[in-house]
Amino acid sequence: MASRVISALIGHSDLTVAAATLLTVALIAPLLLFAPDETASTEPDGEVFDLRDEIDEKLASTTFGTAYVAEALPGPDGSRDMLTRDGLGELLGNERLLRQRDADGKLTPGSLAPRSFLLDFADPETGVRFTGVSTMADGVEAVLSLHPRLGSTLADASDDQVKLAVALLLGDPLTADLADQLSVQASSERRLVLGEEIDYWVSPAIIFVVSADNEALGGASGSTGQAVDEAGLNRERFARSVQESLRGEERNYRLWGLAIDQTLAAREQGATAGTFIVLTVVAALAVVGLALRSYWATALTSVGIGALMIWLKGLSALVGIKGGLVVDLIVPIAMVSLGVDFAVHAIRRYKEELQPGIAPATALRAGMAGVLGALVLAMLSDGIAFLSNVPSGIEAIVQFGIAAGIAVASSFTVLGIVVPLALMRVDSLRASGWRGSRWAALAGSAGVTAATGAGVILLVAVHAGAGVAVLGATAAGVVGVPLLVLLARRGGEAGEAGPSARDAAPQGWVTVAVARLVRGIAVYRLGVLSLVALATGIAIVLALRLEATFDVKDFFAADSDIVVGLDKLDEHVGERGGEGGIVFVRGDITDPAAIEALSAFVDRLADNPHIGTEADGTASVFGLNAVSVLKAFAASPHAQARLSEETGTTLTDRNGNGLPDTAEQNRAVFAYATAFGIPFDDETNAFEADRVRTGLYYDVGNPAEVITTIVMGIPGTREQSAIREARASLLVDVEPLRAVPSITQVGLTGSPFMRDEELTATVDNLRTSLPIAAAGAFLLLLVAMRSLRFAVVTVVPIGLVVAWLYAIMHLAGFALNFVSATIGAVSIGVGIDYSIHMSERFREELTRVGTRLEALERAAAGTGVSLLASAGSSVVGFAIMGFAPMPMFSTYGILTAVMIFLALAASLVVLPALLMLVSSDPVSSHEKARSG
Repeated sequence: MASRVISALIGHSDLTVAAATLLTVALIAPLLLFAPDETASTEPDGEVFDLRDEIDEKLASTTFGTAYVAEALPGPDGSRDMLTRDGLGELLGNERLLRQRDADGKLTPGSLAPRSFLLDFADPETGVRFTGVSTMADGVEAVLSLHPRLGSTLADASDDQVKLAVALLLGDPLTADLADQLSVQASSERRLVLGEEIDYWVSPAIIFVVSADNEALGGASGSTGQAVDEAGLNRERFARSVQESLRGEERNYRLWGLAIDQTLAAREQGATAGTFIVLTVVAALAVVGLALRSYWATALTSVGIGALMIWLKGLSALVGIKGGLVVDLIVPIAMVSLGVDFAVHAIRRYKEELQPGIAPATALRAGMAGVLGALVLAMLSDGIAFLSNVPSGIEAIVQFGIAAGIAVASSFTVLGIVVPLALMRVDSLRASGWRGSRWAALAGSAGVTAATGAGVILLVAVHAGAGVAVLGATAAGVVGVPLLVLLARRGGEAGEAGPSARDAAPQGWVTVAVARLVRGIAVYRLGVLSLVALATGIAIVLALRLEATFDVKDFFAADSDIVVGLDKLDEHVGERGGEGGIVFVRGDITDPAAIEALSAFVDRLADNPHIGTEADGTASVFGLNAVSVLKAFAASPHAQARLSEETGTTLTDRNGNGLPDTAEQNRAVFAYATAFGIPFDDETNAFEADRVRTGLYYDVGNPAEVITTIVMGIPGTREQSAIREARASLLVDVEPLRAVPSITQVGLTGSPFMRDEELTATVDNLRTSLPIAAAGAFLLLLVAMRSLRFAVVTVVPIGLVVAWLYAIMHLAGFALNFVSATIGAVSIGVGIDYSIHMSERFREELTRVGTRLEALERAAAGTGVSLLASAGSSVVGFAIMGFAPMPMFSTYGILTAVMIFLALAASLVVLPALLMLVSSDPVSSHEKARSG
């Protein structure tokens, strides 16, 4: 069957190449017209995400808040203090600049119509109104201007006057909450200032929030942390404009936004890393050129890789593959590695047969007869390995598996079949035609690799149309034009004369060295396998210790604003505050028993060591909830009077717990607060109604179906263990809520718990996909090889590679995350190719020679050198990516380079020893006759 297929392909080589070319051109249309505008979700199914969605639907905020940290520059003595005239004065001036720029419409992001976006709000304690932001600088300015002893402003005050104003602010119960803006490193001591003993405060930084109109910015919820639409991007652009205004000239402080622009930063750093992706492709093709020493082999492989990218993008668009990091970046890069592997093996095996006097078609027929079976097995095993991710249930991973499967089939077709056919036809033309100089070939090879790299990165990461144009121009220039020259010199006819010696597979010291290495390993196989078993046992222990984490530093450069800002957050907020975890509660929360249980739960949070605490020692509970709304009314005579006027309901608190006594009173409060807000006085609301509705959902027509959320700060969530400890402690704390009959649902959600669920699902997928991939590949090999022992020894080295790789990850300080976890599937997909090629070549040579050692030597001299070339191209290319500034790209490059090196080592060190164990020297026909 293989012979018939090969003969048919060679006999119709022109038609095959033309058909592949036409298909490539046809796939440009879906690539450009049906490119996905959605990003594949990285979320599994689960309650934590269902609750998030319900919060977005029913408790969506109309406020877009962004946090900033302003850190003082070191003074003459090296200390930092923001609570000075210069520090607070510069911040106040920049706040005023921010408000003016907003009023002038200069903060308008994207294509939105110019307008003001900052929200007017009132301080809930003092009723004082602010626009957009209220910081310690605003409070000090107010005290300086209003206090009879001071009568100044920040522009004119002395540092002692500022320190006195700070002490007055923090000593007043109405404004003491401003202490929450101070760094955890803030300190105070009793000092005599301006004749008065005060608390003399020093703080290296202050942290504050800027509030804007979320509806005006597009109304996106923003709960996922990543911008998934234009509204989300506009929010990030607006936050950057706010940051720019608040930075000003930064004469006295430095300022950073806290995770305000994750998507924009990722895009910018991804574009920067694009240079390294280009270098990766160029390096891989350069090594191919050196290994094959042929301009035409390099040029056709380069054009083939460009066509592969079009196939991948076009076919993915046709089947509805969504975009995303894994599909847009990892799959194309993995496809380069797989494609180079197919090309090197097919072309080098062809060149082994391409000797003087042998026609190219004859050489290709002989070469493909030897390698086609291995190529088909490699393609199918790769497909199984990647498709093993489909059962994960995580959309991004499922689509990664499908897209990688498309990539594998495309790589086999284009680089394993079409490119060798095209090279054969070119060699036929060149047999007695013009060849050109070696220097011209070298220059052409360099040019085609650079042009292909540029086209690939344009297509993958910048602009698909521009990428297609560059790749098309490259193909026309490096293949089309030289081919026309060849045809013209040959009179348009292709010949079948034999090639020259320089067209044959290159031989040299590398071939000899690889053959001797493999022979030596085969001779001392028992010792080698004993050492490998010991090393693998240790590796398995280390691999099992590998942890799953998700740190922003894994995805952004260490010196980027987003990482530095979060480092400053850790430094100046520490255990106070933290990332928002959410307790979701549903039921008839108007029931006093439910309210008392919720109030007790909030009080218990102060004793939970995994929940952040404020400066006054209370738990870091953010925003409003059913309990805080009721307590606000119960504590405010003015709010109670307004409630009585509007609804006729009088609040009572007979037990003195700060809460209304009856369900009817609670319903009245909820109805009023969600409709009109929480009054401060006749003119001002302490909290507007839309702010209340972010923490309390109340439907007057269905008062038994109330929803409230309690949002608390969880510190240290960059460590996955901290999230899991917080979850465990919160599940204990919420257990009494589940015992209240009127509460029908209690659950946890929020970004830390969602992230933990994603990581857990990713790791679970790794644990299931690897066995599926290994079992599927083994069954395939068992059927194809018709030999249990050869199937087993071909699969075993890949299992070793996975163990070695994850052990190295543990030792090097890497962790499992959504990106690095995909290396497992790639390890099997890429690594098993190496074993298949070596096993198949050994079995082929075993039918031709007299001993196993001789068969191994010949396999090593042929296929082993091809493995070295394909691995070298990939290792060099991916190692270059390891220098990318974005850790996400860098980590993937380093780990992939290591993985490919390990796969090569396993196929040239472990596999030959195993092959010697499971095989025997062939019996000659003379010996068979004697034994008969």
